[in-house]
Amino acid sequence: MGKVYGHLRVLALVTALVMVGALPALAMTGQEVIDRVKDEYGDFQSQVVTMNIKTYDGKSLVTDREVILLTRKSGDVEQSLIKFLAPKDVEGVGLLDQGDDVMHMYLPEFNKVRRIAGSAKSGNFMGTDFTYNDMSFINYDTSDYEATLIDETNEVYELELRTIDDKDSSYEKVLMTVGKSDWFPTKVVFYNTEGKLQKELTAYDVTPYGKYKYPKRLEMVDILADHKTEIHIGDPEFDRELDDNIFTTRTLQRSRIRY
Repeated sequence: MGKVYGHLRVLALVTALVMVGALPALAMTGQEVIDRVKDEYGDFQSQVVTMNIKTYDGKSLVTDREVILLTRKSGDVEQSLIKFLAPKDVEGVGLLDQGDDVMHMYLPEFNKVRRIAGSAKSGNFMGTDFTYNDMSFINYDTSDYEATLIDETNEVYELELRTIDDKDSSYEKVLMTVGKSDWFPTKVVFYNTEGKLQKELTAYDVTPYGKYKYPKRLEMVDILADHKTEIHIGDPEFDRELDDNIFTTRTLQRSRIRY
């Protein structure tokens, strides 16, 4: 009888192990996915990169511009400075985001720095398909959003992002697709406040740079306007020391940035 009970106990243990092995792994939350994206992709402390920005109306090229983008994290605050390098008609134009919802723009034609009000941040930046607020998505900064996991396949996570402060949002929701193989957000889809599909941001040719990843090209398509912005990205420099005085309105007014 003792042997019978012994066999039963072994059988029960084997059955339990098999059942545990068959259980699905605990699903990640949306916030856990976003945190992993930041760990895998956006954990650099600073960045310097040049970009070629082209805009299209339908299939017709409208503008072709070159900019330099500098970003730096200071504690929980992320600062960025965009400066236009070419062509001549926009050379020197700059956008400064000092974090904590403080943003300034400089137009050399008027030799004046102006602060961008919250209501103006939903407007298009320099004729592109990015709003001033959208510019954070160039670095996939999602700090102003809460993420919810809405779907998952063997290849991707699907997230729904909603702004923490709805009154400042230009969108009802934002959907993000994150690849499981490299934890990179390959597509971001924007729904306007009426719930209509407005824009799609897609990343192409994601390339490793040391311990970080960055796309070679970004494409933002305004579906309702039949308008498109392409950003062709040069090789970025990461974790370069950038002085505090770079992210100031005084530097914003300079024609060239020294760093």
